[in-house]
Amino acid sequence: MNPLARAVIASSLFLSSVSFAQDVEMNMDVQVDDSEMPSTRIKVKGMGPNGEEEGVDMKVQAGGSHVGVEMKVKGGERPYPEREEKRERRDRREEVRHEEREARPVRGYASEPAFRDCGTGEDPGCTLRRDGQLAMDAETFRGVLQALKSTGNEITREEMAEKMFKRNYLTAKQFGLVLDLFNNEITRLDVAKTAAPHVVNPQHSLGFASKWNNSISGDEYVELMTAQ
Repeated sequence: MNPLARAVIASSLFLSSVSFAQDVEMNMDVQVDDSEMPSTRIKVKGMGPNGEEEGVDMKVQAGGSHVGVEMKVKGGERPYPEREEKRERRDRREEVRHEEREARPVRGYASEPAFRDCGTGEDPGCTLRRDGQLAMDAETFRGVLQALKSTGNEITREEMAEKMFKRNYLTAKQFGLVLDLFNNEITRLDVAKTAAPHVVNPQHSLGFASKWNNSISGDEYVELMTAQ
């Protein structure tokens, strides 16, 4: 018998020993024809983890430099196919959710820029809010000042200021420039009383008490702004 034939038979014996180690049933049929072409047929049969029949039917034929192998496998499914499929579906859902999160645009909230121009240079009150409102920007404030300045009569100017400051908010710096437009201290105090609830940073305007020569009016102003 040639070495290749012996190798086929040795392989068959090895598979046989494996089958016994795995506690399965094995049938092996070794034949040699006249031309010393041995053939081995090995059948291994056992039970799967779920009670189903599993096995291998293998036929090996060797001769000269040729080796032919035919093998049929029965069973051999994954031990827990349903569980594996559920895990695969869950993993796929996680991948889809991750892709959706990556593709979804980030929703931001509108906020005021770090710097706003309120027409008063560097103004700490320009980015502050009161009652949810920002102070007038530079363009709006310049228009307010121009309108007040163009009114020669202080009483009329005071009435105009009252109307403007019922809708618009001011920074302390803007507030100070508006107060400077009124020469009469009583009128100036009345304007302060109207505008004070709309000053976004009233604590920065306490120093404007010096705009009143009358100490009583100055004290009243300080009390007014402290209460804001």
